[in-house]
Amino acid sequence: VLKNQSFIGGNETRHAWIRKTLTVSQFVIAQFFVIATVMVSKQINYSLSTDMGFKKDAILNFNLPASKKDPATKAKADVFMNQLHTIPGIVMASQGFLSPATEGAAFGKISFTDAKKVVKENVQVRWGDEHYLDVYQIKIIAGRNVTPVDSIHECLINEEYAKRLGFTNVAAAINNQIDWDNKKYVIIGIMHNFHEHSTHGLIDPVVFKYGSGDFMHVALQPDVNTWSKSIAEIQSIYKSLYPEEDLTYTFFDETIAKFYETEQHTASLLRWATGLTVLISCLGLLGLVMYTISTRTKEIGIRKILGATVTHIISVLSRDFVQLVLIAFVIAAPVAWWASYKWLEGFAYKTTMSWWVFVVSGLAMLL
Repeated sequence: VLKNQSFIGGNETRHAWIRKTLTVSQFVIAQFFVIATVMVSKQINYSLSTDMGFKKDAILNFNLPASKKDPATKAKADVFMNQLHTIPGIVMASQGFLSPATEGAAFGKISFTDAKKVVKENVQVRWGDEHYLDVYQIKIIAGRNVTPVDSIHECLINEEYAKRLGFTNVAAAINNQIDWDNKKYVIIGIMHNFHEHSTHGLIDPVVFKYGSGDFMHVALQPDVNTWSKSIAEIQSIYKSLYPEEDLTYTFFDETIAKFYETEQHTASLLRWATGLTVLISCLGLLGLVMYTISTRTKEIGIRKILGATVTHIISVLSRDFVQLVLIAFVIAAPVAWWASYKWLEGFAYKTTMSWWVFVVSGLAMLL
């Protein structure tokens, strides 16, 4: 519907100029979405695959009916634990507080005093039996694990807390005391740092002590084919001891994945947006191609008469379109880099802004 009016001093018509402008604009948006999609997916993959400091595969979590104030229920919990260890598909089981990384947390106002200073702050607290750290394969880099015999109130701390207490050599923190809940706890071991939450936040100081709880941590055999049978046996034991209760369990790695639900939704939306914008861009490019060919029909005919091959003609016609895509990339790349950089600032532990993301995205759009 646009009139075929020429610009003064220009060879292109207004129609062609508007078409090219729209095409470049469409490809700028499409290129931005392609790069953003790759970067978001790269960060999600980094967060899910990074070493969080503990084992997260083949671990089952579920609650037992509260046992703290009911001796009969506590006795049932002990029977339940003993029967769990008779199931061949279970490597190890533990009772205690929540898993190492979860949305819930407990904090304690803990103080440490030496000859030079007093360090007092809110510290994240975890507790469990002597098998807790082994279920999750949390490494003890110095000292030893907790034991059921806890007459002198023993605890472990992570590397981060040891450093905050002023120990450059974290092992030197062993045998020192911390004050917590009007009790003195002797530090008997140093745990390797692990993420208590998602990679959005920094690793916090953590104290771990021996203690009971109603949260179960069950490490299954690595063979996935044995899981259904093991879970069925767990449910059978649970139902025999707690006939009025239903066993509701989760896999620990699914708990970790839920940390990044927002990012997963963002990635899904970006994939749809990318597909839509690429489709629209290609339709716009198709319109420009059809228009260009119709205005250069005579030129194409002359080239063919002079012996030009189809490949040569296509390369001549494609040159202009390739330039438009490259212009779009030059505009979109810095914008996408800035947006990705700002988005990644929300993560304390993040993937790198790799150059290949932009190269591959640009080549994909060019293709």
